Amino acid sequence: MMNPRIHRALTRLPQTSFRTAGATPFTCKRQSPLQQSLYSTANTSTSNVSPSPSSRAPSPSSSSSRFSNWIQRITLMSASAAAGAFVYAKFDPAIGGFSGLPIGKLQPTILGTEEPDEPFDSASPVTEDKAKEMKKSVLLEHEMHQLELVHQYKDKVAEGEWKEGDPYFFLTDHTKKHNLTAGALRGENMLSVRPLKFERKDKKAIVLFLHLGRSLCGHDKIIHGGLLATLLDEATGMVALPNLPFHIGFTANLNVNYRRPVTADQFVMVTAEFEKGEGRKGYTKASIKDLDGNTLVECTALYVSPKNPVSMIVNFVKNSLGFGTSPAA
Repeated sequence: MMNPRIHRALTRLPQTSFRTAGATPFTCKRQSPLQQSLYSTANTSTSNVSPSPSSRAPSPSSSSSRFSNWIQRITLMSASAAAGAFVYAKFDPAIGGFSGLPIGKLQPTILGTEEPDEPFDSASPVTEDKAKEMKKSVLLEHEMHQLELVHQYKDKVAEGEWKEGDPYFFLTDHTKKHNLTAGALRGENMLSVRPLKFERKDKKAIVLFLHLGRSLCGHDKIIHGGLLATLLDEATGMVALPNLPFHIGFTANLNVNYRRPVTADQFVMVTAEFEKGEGRKGYTKASIKDLDGNTLVECTALYVSPKNPVSMIVNFVKNSLGFGTSPAA
């Protein structure tokens, strides 16, 4: 009988065919001198034994066993995805059921594949510029909470018509840093204040309050049109996804009309509404207004949910577990 330690060493070899009498066949691409030595040692006691015909080809029972193992793996992956969806779904009494599933948060967290957060050097000194940035952000946030329009929506929250929400609830601490509006564009003279989000209880309308800084311009002192389109795309997505099958969808069409130049360094209100759903399609509209109610930019957007959204989750699980197809050399 083969030494168990040698058997374990052989099973770790990466893919070229060799086998030993009375042992399971292994494969590897190449062998190191140590591996060759291990193989020759393991094969010494059986070198004079001819392999039986049955050992030269896999038996039907071994093929059945491999098929059974593969079915078990797929079942496990599907179960882990379903369990994650259940864990992160939130029961919402307003709609009498579970609210949207934050797939972006579900996938890395439930599978344990989320990368660790980058360390923050708390010992690093706060520079004068950094201190000014932090002070300005605090003042802007305080000013935003004092806006008359914000108080009107807070009153609606108190009346039970609307609720205040987190615009980035689906992001983890790690993924937030790599998100465009929550990470890359956050900072002094950009999106320096965290947006305020109000959501109607039926999840078909939202309102966002944001501050657009001077460093988001195309023409000097005029906010870049591409950024405005990005804000509209995110706002329409916030009302489209909760109303699509499995709460998963992608922007298929975004029609933007620029009505007036949007000057920098001002607060704006972004509104979005879900108009109708047709199977896997969701139709939305949104606008950006100044605090006086003037429409600056408006859009319509079409979102489409994939035909088989569950397969997206299963494929993600499969790739995370190393069962994905390796790229061609």
